Amino acid sequence: MLWFNGKFLAQTDALLPVQDRGFLLGDGVFETMCATQGKVIWLSRHIKRITQSIDKLGLFFVNLPKEDELAAIIATLCRDITSPHAVIRLTVSRGQGGQGLLPRGVTDAAVLITAKPFDPGASKSTVSLAVSEQVRRNPWSVASRVKSLNYLDNIVARQEADVQGAGDSLILTQDGFVGETTIANIFALLGHVLRTPSHQTGIFAGLARAETIDWAQRNHISICYDPLPVAELYRSDSVFICNALRGACEVREVNGRQIVPSEHGLKTYDKISQHLEKSIRGAG
Repeated sequence: MLWFNGKFLAQTDALLPVQDRGFLLGDGVFETMCATQGKVIWLSRHIKRITQSIDKLGLFFVNLPKEDELAAIIATLCRDITSPHAVIRLTVSRGQGGQGLLPRGVTDAAVLITAKPFDPGASKSTVSLAVSEQVRRNPWSVASRVKSLNYLDNIVARQEADVQGAGDSLILTQDGFVGETTIANIFALLGHVLRTPSHQTGIFAGLARAETIDWAQRNHISICYDPLPVAELYRSDSVFICNALRGACEVREVNGRQIVPSEHGLKTYDKISQHLEKSIRGAG
């Protein structure tokens, strides 16, 4: 079952018009959320972010469900899921029409909400990264500031990593510094300074990134947004990635070269990981 344009439907009954701009042009946005026992703890944050994304695109007319209505929809969709956790995806397409690229007169935005089983424990505790040779982040790209339906850069980069036997791709900034992965933001701990790329580099600054930064500042860990060379990762006390679905995950290898965390790094990472787990899923 899914929710599409105001109705609960079987997947086979949900029909998308062939002139839909999300299908034809990737003209739309989405949010991926973690639900635990039918509830998304960060729901208000996700609603705020997708609303901001829609505003950035301009001429985008859509009536999203209010927070309480969205919470009820998610709870209903999760009733058919036996596992305690679910992946919720809220997808919004601008709608049909518009001659060429201009979306003039398009007012029939499509809203889709789906839920699928999710096992946080199935995710690997560590991940290897391979630097993408084809994709770099563009600080002037509108697509870098929203979760766009057009994910071609990330798809190509992820395919690169798969060919090299890595778990994900490390995408660099246009200047060749550390950017992010295809699905997560990245941090490197050096002493008592947590380094992460600035949002002005073209990365998508995620919700888990913001939560990690807030936690670090409350715990007297300084944040540095200066450009981060790949070489710095190898001498870091800890390197990890994070997103709002999976929480945190250690990076132990980049381009086949190992990253060996220090005892201090492991302890700090464990605290951050546990905090994100509790914040995202309400887990102890």
